[in-house]
Amino acid sequence: MNSSSCASFPEFATLTKKSISGRIAAIFQENRAMFANLPDMGDWLATEMEDFAGSGKMLRGALAFVGSRLFGGAGKETETISLAAGLELLQAGLLVHDDIMDHDERRRGKPTCHLRIKNKILEKNPNFGEAPALGMAEAQGICVGDLFFFVAWQEITKLSAQVSSLIAREHAIVTLAQMRDVAMGYDRQFPTIDEVIDMYRHKTARYTVVLPLLAGASMSRRADADSLSQLETFGEALGIVFQLQDDRLGLFGNEQCIGKALGSDMKEGKKTPYILALQNRMNHEERTHFYSIYKSPDIDADDIEWLRNLILTKGVDASIEAIIQEHLSKARSTLEVISKLRGVQADSIHLLESFIGYSGQRKY
Repeated sequence: MNSSSCASFPEFATLTKKSISGRIAAIFQENRAMFANLPDMGDWLATEMEDFAGSGKMLRGALAFVGSRLFGGAGKETETISLAAGLELLQAGLLVHDDIMDHDERRRGKPTCHLRIKNKILEKNPNFGEAPALGMAEAQGICVGDLFFFVAWQEITKLSAQVSSLIAREHAIVTLAQMRDVAMGYDRQFPTIDEVIDMYRHKTARYTVVLPLLAGASMSRRADADSLSQLETFGEALGIVFQLQDDRLGLFGNEQCIGKALGSDMKEGKKTPYILALQNRMNHEERTHFYSIYKSPDIDADDIEWLRNLILTKGVDASIEAIIQEHLSKARSTLEVISKLRGVQADSIHLLESFIGYSGQRKY
């Protein structure tokens, strides 16, 4: 896989996804006998898990490849594929649990994992009942998330102790940040935008961008502490951009592209920076209507359109875009420092430059 032949990060990600998907498919094939311990559903479950893990962008896996080559990763192809596949399997497990917590029904344009299980239960026994089937599916869905973690760890044990320890620590951090996010959702008070962005730093930025870059780079002896620190700063800035863009796409994106219903964050009562920035800009009538649809299961397309227009006319979109540009600027200046480090590969810098552009403009 030659990164120098790729004109952009999206092209490189498409190329690496083929290798990562191939390894994930092989992992599930290698574990087929283990899945036989679940009579009647084991083979089906392995197939569904492979499909679920392989249906995303595999951004983390692609960044692991970039990180491994940043300081010269020749001869590390096998380890890098194991790293990338392990990270994507861990991501799949987190998403399964996240969808259960958020009661989501769609993920990547398909039914969420626990709804796939529910549908399978009802297919086998139509008289089981909707509510019992959902309850059983959510419980088994938690088990599936755990399965993803353990299967991922089989692959991660092939890596060095330094890299596997880093992966464990960063996923502990993201779990604690998820608990913080859940608490914010239940709190009747609205947090500040800075508090939410700090939560994003630990929940999204570190394991989405920082971890794969650091884990990949750590496989090279040329990556010293200063180099890794600069890469960490770069990754945090772009990881925050990634989450802010996710929030925007949840309101203004294309449902077919993002794979979930627009306004789902509003229905779930997520306190995104867009919602927070709007709070002090509404008049009494607007505020009354806002709270009539916030966290409402009956929110519809007209409500979402009203909210989008309000966000635009009140200057909220421009305000959040300024935060995005601030972090993009930080990423660019940090990458300039990284590009001057000893032993850095020019083609990897080019991919990271492209990743900055992709992060600021992505549509899904």
